[in-house]
Amino acid sequence: MDRKGVFCFVLMGLMLATGCKRYESVVETGLHVERIAASLDPIPSAPDYAREVHWSALPWRDDAADQLPKGRAVSEGPGTADVFYLHPTIFEEGAAWNAPLDSALLNAAVDEWPVRHQAAIFNGAGRVFAPRYRQAHIRVFSVKDSLSLSALQLAYSDIRAAFQHFLEEWDEGRPLIIAAHSQGSWHARWLLQEFFDGQPLQARLVAAYIPGMDIYPSDFKELQPCQSAVDQQCYCTWMSYGTGYVPAWLGYKEEPPSAIHPITWTTTHDEANEREDHLGAVRESFRHKNPGSITARLRPEGVLWVDQPHMFLVGRWLHRENWHVGDFNLFWDNIRTNVHTRLKAADSRL
Repeated sequence: MDRKGVFCFVLMGLMLATGCKRYESVVETGLHVERIAASLDPIPSAPDYAREVHWSALPWRDDAADQLPKGRAVSEGPGTADVFYLHPTIFEEGAAWNAPLDSALLNAAVDEWPVRHQAAIFNGAGRVFAPRYRQAHIRVFSVKDSLSLSALQLAYSDIRAAFQHFLEEWDEGRPLIIAAHSQGSWHARWLLQEFFDGQPLQARLVAAYIPGMDIYPSDFKELQPCQSAVDQQCYCTWMSYGTGYVPAWLGYKEEPPSAIHPITWTTTHDEANEREDHLGAVRESFRHKNPGSITARLRPEGVLWVDQPHMFLVGRWLHRENWHVGDFNLFWDNIRTNVHTRLKAADSRL
């Protein structure tokens, strides 16, 4: 799978370019990726977050997180928060367990796909910080052994260092938003546990938007899942699948994963949103289009069922079992609007 394929989005009206291989996380599909190397060594050099080269996005620099999609206009936003964004897995090739930070090709893929398509959702909320990190190879989610955990821990050590650098050098006491997807959401869970859950920083947390990973209420002591469009100091998460599909791996815990509907911002099960409430998706071409094309409903199993896209002639061809790649892009403008709504509610309480 080429790196562009890692983060493809539907082209025929919604996401997924012709001839572009579909990215499907092993977390969702159960895809088996063989373990090649028997050790983390050689470990790539650690980042130095005092150097801008080790950040994909910084607020004083023109980068991918500053872009807005072409097409339908989107809200400018209040701009009063700081956003810390963690990208998903882009590293799928080779024997190494952790990605090097000096790969121009890999860094360009991170910038072009997740940072532009996901982190840019939050640029109206305020300053966006997106660290590069020695992401774990995608095989960690299928091998699932001690070495896999070590690779994830190494990746998190970078994220932890980046966040500490942010707090020590750039933090101005603004409201905070954590945003992430897939492997990024795995690390965001650890970040929330260490720095926010029952800690003083929780009071500054507007919300965490961390879809694409199974996140459970029992993962936290005090931090709760968001229940409405304006709740504060909480986390929003969902995992998107085609209607009728439940991944085989789900259910290994007694409790279902947390989930909120990224259009209605409720947690009620089996109630689909109205079509007119869907504000539009962002395509692979980075165009904002197709409002009213998505209806979805939460399921008791802890997943979001996405119906066949409501698009004349082509909708039936777009339907799929796994919408992991679209966790953000299917609901791009709804998420952006909610971030602003939630932030304005937080600002009004100050």
